Amino acid sequence: MQEKIFTEKQKSIIRQCLWDLTLTPEEFIAIIDGRLHKKWPDRAFCVARLLESVNWFKIVEIISPEFLCSLWDENVKKKVRFKEIKEGMDFVCRVLRKDTVSPSG
Repeated sequence: MQEKIFTEKQKSIIRQCLWDLTLTPEEFIAIIDGRLHKKWPDRAFCVARLLESVNWFKIVEIISPEFLCSLWDENVKKKVRFKEIKEGMDFVCRVLRKDTVSPSG
């Protein structure tokens, strides 16, 4: 994967996740993209931090919902602290996979 170029607005959005980390916005996204591997913070932590720190509509300006759903596994879920975020991600991923139950049952 090629390194992404971010606008200042996008970098500002990503910085909301970095308040206690010594990473650049580019490094943070590289961890999420799988281009940079660190023991700490790891990919699951960074995805959880992004979901907990940034508004969904801002996140999808930077990362596609489909890609986020491809990362949404038990390892990430256990790092997300808020039930509402877990339920929201489960819903989005079900809709994107079209796993919904039809109204007729």
